[in-house]
Amino acid sequence: MNQHAQELPDSAIGRRRAAAVGGARENYHDRRTGIVNAAIELFRERGFRQTNLADIAEAVGTERATLYYYFASKEEILNEAVTPVVLRNTGIAEEIRDSADPAPEKLRKLVTGLLVSYAEHYPLLYLYLEENLSHVAKSQQAWAAEMRSVNRRYVAAVEAVIRDGIAAGTLRPVADPRILANGLMGMVSWTHRWFNPRQSATDARSIGQAYADLLLGGLAAHDTTAAGAPAWLVGAHPDVARVTARLRAAQVASYHTLTVPQARAVLERVTAMQAPEVPVAEVRDVLVPGAAGQLPARVYHPAPTRRLPLVVYVHGGGWVLGGIEPADRPCRRLAVASDCVVVSVEYRRAPETQFPGPLEDCVRAVRWLADNPQAVGADAEHLVLLGDSAGGNLVAATALCLRDGGGPRADRQILLYPCLAPARTSTFASYERYADGPLMTRAEMEWFWDHYLPSEADGEDPRAAPLRAVDLSGLPPATVVVAELDPLRDEGLAYADRLRAAGVPTEVTVYQGAAHGFWWLDGEMRQASELTEQLARRLRAGRE
Repeated sequence: MNQHAQELPDSAIGRRRAAAVGGARENYHDRRTGIVNAAIELFRERGFRQTNLADIAEAVGTERATLYYYFASKEEILNEAVTPVVLRNTGIAEEIRDSADPAPEKLRKLVTGLLVSYAEHYPLLYLYLEENLSHVAKSQQAWAAEMRSVNRRYVAAVEAVIRDGIAAGTLRPVADPRILANGLMGMVSWTHRWFNPRQSATDARSIGQAYADLLLGGLAAHDTTAAGAPAWLVGAHPDVARVTARLRAAQVASYHTLTVPQARAVLERVTAMQAPEVPVAEVRDVLVPGAAGQLPARVYHPAPTRRLPLVVYVHGGGWVLGGIEPADRPCRRLAVASDCVVVSVEYRRAPETQFPGPLEDCVRAVRWLADNPQAVGADAEHLVLLGDSAGGNLVAATALCLRDGGGPRADRQILLYPCLAPARTSTFASYERYADGPLMTRAEMEWFWDHYLPSEADGEDPRAAPLRAVDLSGLPPATVVVAELDPLRDEGLAYADRLRAAGVPTEVTVYQGAAHGFWWLDGEMRQASELTEQLARRLRAGRE
């Protein structure tokens, strides 16, 4: 839009200004540029609303009346400055739309480029959005209408990129492209409210890259045709694909290639991928009896003045890794969400203590807690056993031992992606399909089993491999959760089928696109929070 061609008032100043616009006044355009530049600096230093025309006139060394030859208002000055920026950004967006780049890369360029432009021209785009387009002066109505039209072109370019990406299979159709495009623009526009590039320790490009990562973490449909792309990638949840790629880029070693101390150190860093810890009314460390002495345990009580149901949690980690600390944050969240007392038990680990030592610790600890619920502020009527991975194995085996050894009988056993039979002899299809992951491989599972079992023959003992048990009748009702992309998926499903066949009420959930161990990774995996909510609903059932 030609800012000089707007309608001028029929007054002495208006007539003289019209003559100047027509070229009668020397250096008219240069003078306007100087005024705009001086005004921008004042807007940056003082703020738009705190700056008036007298301030601008003083900054350029002229009288306020003389300024009217060039601009009728400070809004007009702002418009003069911001219009070419908006037009240029929109043109760049349309060039990106028409480029040969794949849609995810186009979106990355759009988001990053817009944030960089915002920083380079600060605070023009912020003022453009907050002042002139939101509070349009009567004299600026035509300009505002044209700028809104330009804005619609920008959003249309973004929408076209998303629509083309969905059609090409490089973006996921999580919502209507128009909604996604406007959401993206809203996210970037909100940044204008808090980001001051002159004061921020983080540069605009880094913020743009972070926004792009956030956006593409939910939208990107990862390329399954690229050379070397794993077969499982086509069905992976975006979070799984992203985390796996990050671990691969960081060259995180597989457990089976490490010594036991090295592997333990790797797992201890899992908290970096967990959400911040939530406060719990009472968290305390205690000792509970194990098979060969006292075991560390941690009690999470969301309401210490009340007696609540007891959940005994047995951690995963292939019997070799894990403990109270890596599982702390998931246990905190579960205690609060479920309104239960959660007690996390740290059994002795392999290879220092092989089968049946860890199982005997769990059985002894559960019996003591069931007999002494007051020691942890729990009631004596409700007992649930919960374990993930190797912890799921130990919970399933504990339930068998309690059934055969005089109790107590738990109200429910919850098994999260449990390992229920030795990996080396497994013929389940999931072990073949997901032998190379994601996040857990067959080689790693064989490494864990090799450390846990004293001999191959022990793998036939149903206390070590609950799937080998002949009789599953009389066990507590079961909740079995498996991850679709997990080598252990099929054995978990097979165990659930056998429980049902034995008359044990059993519910099964398959988390589509999920990988082994996702519950501990709720800072990176959205499905982890979904699982916590599912567990909380199950644990609260019948109490509300």
